Amino acid sequence: MTVLGSIDGTVGSIERSWVTISGEVEGKEMSSAAWRPYSPANVMEGALEGMSEQQRAQMEKRMEMMKEMLGDDADSNPMAQMFGGEGEDKIALRIMGVYPEADKILRQGGLTIELDPFSAEDVDQILAGPNSAEISYHKNFGEPTGFYASSHDVGTDAVVEFDRLEIEDGGGAAEGAFEASLCPITALMQGDIDPDVCILVAGRFETELGEEAADNPGSGSGG
Repeated sequence: MTVLGSIDGTVGSIERSWVTISGEVEGKEMSSAAWRPYSPANVMEGALEGMSEQQRAQMEKRMEMMKEMLGDDADSNPMAQMFGGEGEDKIALRIMGVYPEADKILRQGGLTIELDPFSAEDVDQILAGPNSAEISYHKNFGEPTGFYASSHDVGTDAVVEFDRLEIEDGGGAAEGAFEASLCPITALMQGDIDPDVCILVAGRFETELGEEAADNPGSGSGG
């Protein structure tokens, strides 16, 4: 296992530290901090691959019907672009810090920061920040339970600011800061969020990045 970098911060009033890694984790080659090509067409194709021939035929028929219904609006509608196999290719970025002492480091104590897919031409704009993000955290270090996720409706929005972001063939690098209010996933799903059960996370990261196969998070081996 190779250490790519680190994340240091606070969860509530508790100081925490994580590492980003590459190598074989729980039987899979992966980089916990990585970028990958992303396109709506690839996402839909991946979903179709898991279906039976009958289900696939039904879905393809619905996709064609939706594209016809939207007509001229299809070019600007992300859902239509996905169904129609179109849309601009972008980059998806994930920075996941793992807690090395956990029994299952992908499920216990980890912190994950994910940006919305963006164009390579937008890197300068991202560096100007701040950027909206999705941040999640496995609160209980010794158990697979206690999953918290960012809430943009309670407290502090999840944001990331980059001091450095390099996207290159085979990898890259990222450095910056993050802050978010995280709430229990059970409360978010129920839609009844008590701010008192949410926690503030904030900190900094500095890491090399791996490159993953398109739209296949967690399977790449770059770095």
